[in-house]
Amino acid sequence: MSYYLILVLGCLSVFSLSSTNEVPTIAISCGNTQLETLPKYQQSMNTLEFKKLLLSLWDEDTKVVMVLENELSLEDFTMKGTDGHSLFKIFEKIEDRRFFPSVDQPEKALEMLSKNGFTVKSYNADTYTNNSGKIIAFADLNENNHDSNDNSRQSILLKHNNDVSKIFTALCTQYTNVVLLFSGKMNPWVEKSEASNAHHLVTRHLMAVNGKSEIFKIVDPKGKSLIYSASYPTVSVNNGPDTPLEPSSSNTNIFLDDSRESLLKVGTTFSVNNTKVTLRFRFERLTFTWELKSIEYEHDDITVLLSPKQQIGAQKGLSYFSAGPVIFSNDSIVLKFDDKFQVQPWLTSESPKFSDPQEQNSFFTPPILAGLFVTAIMLFIVTWGITMIMDIKTMDRFDDPKGKTITINVAE
Repeated sequence: MSYYLILVLGCLSVFSLSSTNEVPTIAISCGNTQLETLPKYQQSMNTLEFKKLLLSLWDEDTKVVMVLENELSLEDFTMKGTDGHSLFKIFEKIEDRRFFPSVDQPEKALEMLSKNGFTVKSYNADTYTNNSGKIIAFADLNENNHDSNDNSRQSILLKHNNDVSKIFTALCTQYTNVVLLFSGKMNPWVEKSEASNAHHLVTRHLMAVNGKSEIFKIVDPKGKSLIYSASYPTVSVNNGPDTPLEPSSSNTNIFLDDSRESLLKVGTTFSVNNTKVTLRFRFERLTFTWELKSIEYEHDDITVLLSPKQQIGAQKGLSYFSAGPVIFSNDSIVLKFDDKFQVQPWLTSESPKFSDPQEQNSFFTPPILAGLFVTAIMLFIVTWGITMIMDIKTMDRFDDPKGKTITINVAE
């Protein structure tokens, strides 16, 4: 069930890029609530539609609480921890859940409830105990971020998963019917300009990272390609230790070779132990797809090709994303991108920004292959049976009515 949820969330990721500040939202419940009447996966919602949803979920016997993350995207739900499970384990465990891939400004919808006689109160243990009437509780997870020493995105999401779990468990223990909605204030893919109220898409990685981390990013002079990693790569020679590639202070130019229509080379220089290292990414374009075939690694005037450990490519107009690590190697040199890695050549937009990443999950999963195998066996058996039936031969000669009658004497 958890894999199915992650797969659906990944397939719906195309809805996360929008010109408005839309964020994913998920609702869970315990007891008998109006949430049970909704389909499992919902369509996109504007602010007014989400407000109507909040109104429909509330009644005198149901406690409604809304939990907001400061930034939230669909990739946060698909991100996995070291155990292979989603960072939001509470949503994997709860079967009674509803997912909304895109909700426009849910915080604004919460504020609009005051016109309907609702009171939005900050959540605590006594939110419902000492108050009556139309109350919806509100919890802001961003207020607790400063308590953690580790500000990486993974650590923050794990901590917030525990916070949401505590809130939901406490309410379900105290009350019979509870609905909890988890959403965000803004989409990290959308940035609001200070000079105007217009929103525009930004070129950022799929997950927020620690502010202390070094970001590796290449945008060629013509804006034809975009290469991004949340950290600088490391190199290991002859099974030696991993040495980080530091940006070269003497020459930070980006190299571009687009002389051939089907081949694109993008490179830059690094410094390793006070020596110059050049990396050139080789992209090849086919009819409907592109592929990062190799990286040219140049050191001490010697150039070698490093091939990716797994295929890196996508359909034209889509980007490739991996949570890492991404490894390029030959017999003696290993180049590794330990963190999130995303690339896209032959950009179609005027401004350098990533398109949607192509889904990397294999289409032919083991259950599908098993089903195809069983179906093939059944078709073979049916075909063989029909062939055997068609080969049955009956007698085609009978007695001649004009001929002599066959007489059989029966002796008593």
